[in-house]
Amino acid sequence: MKDILKFTLSAFLMLATLTLVSVVFIQAFMSDYDWINLLLTVLYSLLVVAAALYEGMQRGAKDCKYRNLMQRQMEERGYVMNAEEASRCYLPYKGFVAGLIASSPSILLALAAVIAGKSAPVWLNIAARISLSAYLSLFQYVEALLPMLFLPLALVYPLCIGLGYLAGPRLWKRQVEQMEKAKREKRRKVNRKKKRAKTAAC
Repeated sequence: MKDILKFTLSAFLMLATLTLVSVVFIQAFMSDYDWINLLLTVLYSLLVVAAALYEGMQRGAKDCKYRNLMQRQMEERGYVMNAEEASRCYLPYKGFVAGLIASSPSILLALAAVIAGKSAPVWLNIAARISLSAYLSLFQYVEALLPMLFLPLALVYPLCIGLGYLAGPRLWKRQVEQMEKAKREKRRKVNRKKKRAKTAAC
């Protein structure tokens, strides 16, 4: 549980940073031209999705690395993992849990706005829009779908964190292959140097 909370904190800080950047900086670049606003919003929303996928993927790869390390110790030394160590290993659901907890403020605001419907107080709509500021310029084009659209958008970030985490094993496999390739190249270079040295000596 402790490890999931650390993962959650990391995901939350990233989401808070992206939200702050959107509110303070991205909105400052909005112009009188709708197509520019829409383009900026789409590009920034794609950046948010990419950042969430990357965060989850990196964490998934890290957990796979730890799991492989512990498995090696169990096989070679007969080591037995405790509960805390087991929780640090790769677990498929970990990304979704961390993403949901990290996004819980946005999800709760969106859920409250959906339940309140068209009679939602102004402050609630403003809070929900700010928490989903990556999509803020889209709202003017889909006003008829609000506040029902808040909840699906609030689930995008945790979904991306979870999907990125599931891709962690593939990233870890690729990293292992790259390390093995680097080792083989290093051995080849050493062997070539030895061969050249031997030939020169003859």
